[in-house]
Amino acid sequence: MNISEKSKILSSIEADEFIGRNDELDLLLRHAKGLNERNGMVVLSAPGLGLSEMLRQVYDQLFYEQGEVIPFYFRIDKRDRTAKQMAIRFLQSFLRQTVSFRRNDAAILRSSADICELGELSMPSDGYWIDRLVETCSSVSELNDDNSFIRQALSAPLRAASHSAASVVIIDDFDNAEFLTNGIDLVEEFKNIYRLADFPFIFAGKRRFLFNSIQTGRTRLSDVDRLDFGPLSFSESGILIESYSNDRNVKVTDQTRDLIAEQFRGNPSFIKMIINRAAESSVALDSFQNVENVYTEELFGGKVKGFYDSIFDSITADIEIQKQLIGLLYNSLTVEREKTPVEFWKTHLALSSIEFYRVMGLLNSSEILRQTSNLVETMPENEILSDYIKARFRLEIRRDRRTLVVAESIAEFLKRAPETMAKFYRRKTAIGMRSLISVFNNQNAPISLFDYSVYKDRHKGENPEKILEKVNAEPEKIELPQIVYTANTVSFYSPIGKLTETERSAVALGFESAEYKDENEVVWIAAEIDSKLEAPADLVSFWCDRLEMVALMCDFRRFRLWLVAPEGFSPEALEVLDERNAIGSSKQQVRLLAKFLDAEDSIEKRFNPNEYELVLPMGDDTELIAASALEDVARRHSVKSKAINQIKTALVEACINATEHSHSPDQKIYQKFSVEDGRISITISNRGLRFKGKEATEIFPDEGRRGWGINLINSLMDEVKFENVDDGTRISMTKYISK
Repeated sequence: MNISEKSKILSSIEADEFIGRNDELDLLLRHAKGLNERNGMVVLSAPGLGLSEMLRQVYDQLFYEQGEVIPFYFRIDKRDRTAKQMAIRFLQSFLRQTVSFRRNDAAILRSSADICELGELSMPSDGYWIDRLVETCSSVSELNDDNSFIRQALSAPLRAASHSAASVVIIDDFDNAEFLTNGIDLVEEFKNIYRLADFPFIFAGKRRFLFNSIQTGRTRLSDVDRLDFGPLSFSESGILIESYSNDRNVKVTDQTRDLIAEQFRGNPSFIKMIINRAAESSVALDSFQNVENVYTEELFGGKVKGFYDSIFDSITADIEIQKQLIGLLYNSLTVEREKTPVEFWKTHLALSSIEFYRVMGLLNSSEILRQTSNLVETMPENEILSDYIKARFRLEIRRDRRTLVVAESIAEFLKRAPETMAKFYRRKTAIGMRSLISVFNNQNAPISLFDYSVYKDRHKGENPEKILEKVNAEPEKIELPQIVYTANTVSFYSPIGKLTETERSAVALGFESAEYKDENEVVWIAAEIDSKLEAPADLVSFWCDRLEMVALMCDFRRFRLWLVAPEGFSPEALEVLDERNAIGSSKQQVRLLAKFLDAEDSIEKRFNPNEYELVLPMGDDTELIAASALEDVARRHSVKSKAINQIKTALVEACINATEHSHSPDQKIYQKFSVEDGRISITISNRGLRFKGKEATEIFPDEGRRGWGINLINSLMDEVKFENVDDGTRISMTKYISK
């Protein structure tokens, strides 16, 4: 039986419905099985990204595999109130999970068996050490030294390991340790105990707290692996939205799917909240208006509001202090918009010094604000949090009428939706200035790959391959600096973020002539600008002014400006560039430069003109339409006729089998053709029946005129891969080609 077909143990989501986390899951499983060099791993996550579910998925898979390592998952819960109560639960949970795993009986985890009964259920080989732990747990009330008991309880997995019962200890919500009081520093105790462990352990929790806590204090965990658990990618978010909305019978369109993915920044919790609200209200998410209406309901009285309410309640139960915090956050978002001194916040919060720093630390670790050194700033990039703060301020502090606030919020969100997607489209088509400029390493690059005036006179309109051949013979060169550090410009000068997307401008620090001297230090400041035609002089002057302001504010003594426009620059604009000692390039020049520097990886994902998508209905010989389209694509790239015929046959066969065996609910076949690096790749996907552990030959039978099967496809293509996707099947086929 496959893992995906087994019932859930600790997880709340079926394994095959847990979308977009395969890489992280593989890394955690590898670590849990002791395949990494280091025993320790810290997993850092922003709040609400589904880290706990990931860890529970790891537990379930390890449990069903019944390997040599005993999985132990423990979540630190602030409801325990004291460290001692937490330690008692830790010991009880370890015993219960160990016995359950050893007996391969998940029902024990849900049973009401007490500690003594667990001892009786234990395997004979574990009897001795489990009996000792049972005695420890039973005698807890007789112990006078709580700290000694806590250390004994937390050390239980080490004691088990000494009796050939090695575990992987997974501590979730590690940041909750700071809420528990008992005259003992739990964080220090965990670090001190598990630094001695000779088996795998994982500490997971809020990234800001965990990252700081393992590097400070009496014990520092420096020899551990690190996994950054981030939001879902845009494509993974789209898959989740399509799958979950289908499960909840909520209609979404391609446009609203993209909006939800982008607006909620890949946060699976928020995405599911919106879809659940739509399902409960029987509302289709098939327009921007419906999406924003549902979002507004969630923000003002749903689980999105509840998510942030719970964070503020955990920080302080005092409603008046919460209002003061909301007022300060609102002021920073709408008025100050810059970093403010910690003392300013301390003056405006009616808290003792100790309580103030405790509250500020929790706000920082919960990512409600960002505190660095003695400065505090809000997080306007988190639009959901900003919306929550503004809504609470207007309702609770300014006391505006609720109907007015809701109505104005909906209007604001509707105006913002197309702007959100426009920013996303610009980011998707951005060159990636930071990635490209980071490969500068004292190369001598042809001037025509930088200077648009030279490129326009000599090469514009020519075949790119011929241009690269010619530029190598050109005598005029520009010596690039050796770049030692790059960052997005907004990191140096935040006002630039109001003018362009983060990815479209970068600052790079380096040295000329590979000599690390003050006189050789130079800073390149680059930006990608928009213009439908050749960029005009006034636009170039505007951007030169802004980038020079970056240099001025950062006190860069020697700097070079580099502007990139889609279609290059007008003659008047070139004069401005020359006067400002700036460089101007077109996007085509940047593509050629990346190829010249062997740095296509830095931009190729952004520029992929050789990818084609096609959606066709099943039946009525529509596979012939697909074959015809594929032939046109292949001939455009000079693929030989024999290879074209083989690829077409494999494509037709895959489409026929999808039609006849998938029982697809939407009766559509989704196809993608991609040509790159001497190969043509075809992806065929459909909704409907999944493999469910069957052999591929059962789904693709080798008989009859139609559906000749997988053997034929395999014989025609160089690589063939069959995959289960959320509610269907995907076939990926690759053919290596020579022109």
